[in-house]
Amino acid sequence: MTRLVIAGKIHADGMALLRAEPGLEIEVFEDPGAALPMESLSAADALLIRYGVITPEMAEEMPKLRVVSRHGVGCDNLPTADLGARGVPVTIVGPVNAVSVAEQVLAMMMALTKKIIPADAAVRAGNWNYRSTVAMSELKDKALLLLGFGRIGREVAQRAAAFGMAVQVFDPFVSADAVRDAGYEPVADWRAALGAVDALSLHLPATPDTMGLIGANELAAMKPTAILINAARGGLVDEDALAGALQGHLARGGAGLDCLLAEPPDVSHPLFSLPNVVFSPHSAALSAESTRAMGVVAAQNILAGLKGELDPGLIFNATALTEAGYAL
Repeated sequence: MTRLVIAGKIHADGMALLRAEPGLEIEVFEDPGAALPMESLSAADALLIRYGVITPEMAEEMPKLRVVSRHGVGCDNLPTADLGARGVPVTIVGPVNAVSVAEQVLAMMMALTKKIIPADAAVRAGNWNYRSTVAMSELKDKALLLLGFGRIGREVAQRAAAFGMAVQVFDPFVSADAVRDAGYEPVADWRAALGAVDALSLHLPATPDTMGLIGANELAAMKPTAILINAARGGLVDEDALAGALQGHLARGGAGLDCLLAEPPDVSHPLFSLPNVVFSPHSAALSAESTRAMGVVAAQNILAGLKGELDPGLIFNATALTEAGYAL
């Protein structure tokens, strides 16, 4: 009997695929706040993980593990290099949630530019004269800088360009020619470009190099009316510095935050009292369509991994596997 542990609830269509697989014993832990019991993990041949963290020490106590399927695209909650060194592939769901995240980025940008939340509050409070403040602006002809030009960054670029925005891109892993061929302007020094952009959108993983990337100096370099969007990973932005900037230099600007350093956050933090911040609960990827697709692909990756038939394009730790001498 092959044992699968699932950390978090996945879409019913994904579960149906797994339950239809002969000889697969499934144990599900749906509570995102619950600790995963080591007695279950130690017996697992496969792990499908939506919530929770697997430390290197925990992974060492999972000797039967043959495949890990991440219900998403970020793997900062997994010891991917350690698992790769053991020959255990860690898979992701690929581009299935890119459209949902990209639409959320544009929605936040629109909400901040068109002042949707304060306008709504004004009407509800009987302040029809809010319209006379002419506080709203337009996206057309505004400059957008994307930090990161992967699947989601490219989807954001397409939608922003459709609104008439001038899209600039910084990504050290994508050539300037590739950015130009896609129709956008490559940027060699993103910090030097901050003073000329109207919106900055982050599309980076959480790594030691990117944590706290946007701090007081970067925020001070931005236009007073600039907008910052983070629908990537919590911790990329220094939240204390952001709160200070949005009450000072960036008071006429704003921020759209789908992810935060602590989740759930401490709502006593100054950010939560500011009218020029729009939040969502790390849900940008969770449209009905993408949630189904993530569940299905995550399930398919488990089945393919157990059969040795994985799509190499969905193996997150491919480099670690090949460096350890394992074939993809």
